[in-house]
Amino acid sequence: MGDGGMFGFIDEMEASEQQFDEQPELTSSITAPPPQLTEPAFDSVSPSLQQEAMRRQKIIQFVAKRLEGGWTEKNIKPVLELIEEQLEVSPPSWRTLVNWKKLYFESGKSVDSLVPKHRSKGCRQMVRDSQWLVDEAIEKKYLTKERVSIAATYRYYKSRVTIENRSIVEGKIKPLSQRAFYHRVNSLPPYDVAVARFGKRYADREFRTVGQQIPATKPMEYVEIDHTPAPVILIDDELGIALGRPYLTMLYDRFSKCIVGLSVNFREPSYDSVRKALLNTLLDKSWLHNKYPSIKNDWPCCGKIDYLIVDNGAEFWSASLEESLKPIVTNIHYSQAAKPWRKTGVEKLFDQLNKGLINEMPGKTFTNPTQLEDYDPKKESVVRVSTFMELVHKWIVDHYHMTPDARARAIPYHKWTSSEWPPITYSHEEAIRLRIELGLLNVSTVRQNGINLHGLRYQSDELNNYRKYTPASNGRLQVKTKTDPSDISAIYAYLDAEQRYIKVPAVDVTGYTKGLSLFEHKVIQQANRTNTRAMVDEEDLADTRMYLEHRIQQEAKRIAERQTNKASRTKTGNTSKLAKIRDVGSDGPTTIVSEVIQTPDSSHEVPSSFPDDDLGDIEGY
Repeated sequence: MGDGGMFGFIDEMEASEQQFDEQPELTSSITAPPPQLTEPAFDSVSPSLQQEAMRRQKIIQFVAKRLEGGWTEKNIKPVLELIEEQLEVSPPSWRTLVNWKKLYFESGKSVDSLVPKHRSKGCRQMVRDSQWLVDEAIEKKYLTKERVSIAATYRYYKSRVTIENRSIVEGKIKPLSQRAFYHRVNSLPPYDVAVARFGKRYADREFRTVGQQIPATKPMEYVEIDHTPAPVILIDDELGIALGRPYLTMLYDRFSKCIVGLSVNFREPSYDSVRKALLNTLLDKSWLHNKYPSIKNDWPCCGKIDYLIVDNGAEFWSASLEESLKPIVTNIHYSQAAKPWRKTGVEKLFDQLNKGLINEMPGKTFTNPTQLEDYDPKKESVVRVSTFMELVHKWIVDHYHMTPDARARAIPYHKWTSSEWPPITYSHEEAIRLRIELGLLNVSTVRQNGINLHGLRYQSDELNNYRKYTPASNGRLQVKTKTDPSDISAIYAYLDAEQRYIKVPAVDVTGYTKGLSLFEHKVIQQANRTNTRAMVDEEDLADTRMYLEHRIQQEAKRIAERQTNKASRTKTGNTSKLAKIRDVGSDGPTTIVSEVIQTPDSSHEVPSSFPDDDLGDIEGY
């Protein structure tokens, strides 16, 4: 940076005024008080000052003819780059030019206003101006990341004036009063001050023009999706023990303001969370009254999404999601960081759900630990998983959808049903294809023994016939596969030559994969220390699965027994891990207790300990 001004630019005024003043008066972005002396007429000043004034006028006129938009830094800088080449003069900084333009236009375009101001003609003994010291103090102290106060900046300024006056014999510098100094600082452009003191991101956020959302004209045109942990601790349906806080994934229709889909589970947000919520959104919800008889109204929201609005979470930036949504969603819009107005509907929705339902539940949690005082959410929690699911669905369908918005302009349910352009829905066959498309994407090689995936082997006669009669590329026949993360007993392979999916079951003589989720399989692999890059022994995996089932039930029983002893209550972190493995939630069971418990076969070696590490790193899909 240069040392001529507060923002690091060298003002051309210095060069023209140095011949008149022993101490130059520097231009600053801070508007200085008007001079007390009457300025001389244009024809009475020296030829050099007249020439400087006309140079400034020429530059202003040159820029004005070529400027597109207002006199802002963004618009001015490209034009300034042309001045030196076309006018053969040195261009000023954009800020100096704005000051010239202001004086020029306010004077009625009089060239007199552009004459460099000075006070030294015939009165060298007068008090010197301290503007350059004001600039220095503001630049070095106030406009810094250390955010020095105005009072401390003023003290620095007075000290600099004192030091400078030591070397001046006549015409010492007279410091500004504190009030005048404060006025200079407070006159700085607020955006520039925020950038210098807090950074550009903060300044952009504070001085942004809040953008308007693109208005929706029909249901499912713009749908927002997001996750949040529910601020309540739920308990297991069978054991009555605390499982921890569940995660909510919800989809919000911008047109009707309806909640069009959701998913609830105890696993951290992942591709599987998005997949379950999307299936709940896209498919018909005729199952609602059978599952929750207490709900009175319909939930008509379903169908194809035109534009899905997501944030920058890793689960939304996966190849599986992009590939799966091609036939389902017209486009995906990613919200920009620090621009929350792009996705405000679903954010407000979570707040309404918390205030309207969850905050009244026993076992609610607080964001600030100091608010807890003598309240223990784990001890107070009484809401079972199944009860929570029913209450959330009833709140959505019978309360939220039937309540007018804040301005009483429309009711979400009626806004949806009265639309003249209902969304495209999916028939039975299309629904089956949809479930396949939303599976986890992989590209696998078809070998003689089938497809090796997830540490398992998948084979079928249909796949083998396809391998026989389909030419391989570079010696390898590859197919796109889709895996349902909740059931890995089979995968779906897409036969590109035939433009269709085929179901390929796992080679499983022990029944290990029946009803097994990918998450559970990874836990079992970790417990069994399986090398997933090679073929595995199905019997060992089956034994390990039965062993884990047995250990989980033992752990659940032990936890239930410990609840009677207040001194030895189990942490919810332990039960939450079990809830993750079981996939407790809206698409799974409501308890960690297994329906069928088998004793592991003692003829095979099983792990000696239950995996007690954090399972979050296992869920990589």
